[in-house]
Amino acid sequence: MQLATPAHSSLHVTASEFKQGVNFGTTVLLTSNSSSIQSYSGASGENNAALACRTGPLNRTATGSSFFSFSVSAIAGYKFVLQAFALGLRSTSSGPQSWALYSSADNFTTPIQSGNVPNNSNWVFQQYSITAGYHTSLEYRIYGYDGVGTAAINVANWRIDDLQLTGLVTPATLPVHWLYTTLKAFNSRVLVEWATAWEINNARYHVERSADGHTFLKIGVVAAGPISNQNTKQVYQFLDATPLEGRGYYRIVQEDRDGVLNYGMVRSIVRVADTSFSLLSFRYENAAQQVSILCKGVGHTTLQVYTMNGQFLSQTQRYLAPGEPRSIRIPIGIKNTTPLILLVLQYNHRAAYQIITYN
Repeated sequence: MQLATPAHSSLHVTASEFKQGVNFGTTVLLTSNSSSIQSYSGASGENNAALACRTGPLNRTATGSSFFSFSVSAIAGYKFVLQAFALGLRSTSSGPQSWALYSSADNFTTPIQSGNVPNNSNWVFQQYSITAGYHTSLEYRIYGYDGVGTAAINVANWRIDDLQLTGLVTPATLPVHWLYTTLKAFNSRVLVEWATAWEINNARYHVERSADGHTFLKIGVVAAGPISNQNTKQVYQFLDATPLEGRGYYRIVQEDRDGVLNYGMVRSIVRVADTSFSLLSFRYENAAQQVSILCKGVGHTTLQVYTMNGQFLSQTQRYLAPGEPRSIRIPIGIKNTTPLILLVLQYNHRAAYQIITYN
């Protein structure tokens, strides 16, 4: 590993620089210390990548196990699949005795490949065949863990060299032809709808939402339609039951059967929280000992009637659906000769009030 910048034989794929992750202190990334030369067949010797690793089992947190990371990306119009993986490893007495390769395809959840390394300061070379799906871009991480004893901060106890990736790069046929994506707000929810003109090898759609239009989180998955390999229009819907207040951003991410992700257009919608209440008319019916009101609103609402001096008279609860105004009668049980206060409570005691007067 002479340089942090990798060499690659295909013009259709690129790889990022090699980087350290969760280093236990500070160590130089590339160093000629503990050279791998003559340790195994084909060893390049000279520089190798180094990390200071904490001891203990695998811990993928910001203060846990150390890792080396790099990314592989296919150029526009192409995709790649990783088929083989090889590397030289060296671990000291406190260094990792286990390693595992993870990728961003599943947010570094399940190892693609793993192995063991003796902690005797000797170099070993390991190579594996890989079973993976096609992707357009992935980040990979090689974690080291299961070290024993006491590790020293700022002292490299794990090294790798001669990292080799073998894969296949092929043209990427677009799996779907997008027609539209629309957003509709109603009943405190947002309906996301999209359509495709045709689909090829489509597996599913991921619905993602964002508050700023940049950082998206997955909020749902919709399976591909029954016709996944024909020139047939298909319409999909997803109902977001807990949308963000104000402006929310949505995008649809299509996943084909090879695991490749394709991103649709970002759409946004402004949703005003349904907490408003409108008192359209009211009257006090002294003979019937009740207050009659005509109101509009959305959601669960509590209506309370008080006298002007604060005496509680009555309470009624209703669920107000959107649409036409609703007439509500609130019995108060007594004849009254003073103005009343109608207090409206909604959504965790957000309150508004209206004074009702009469002749």
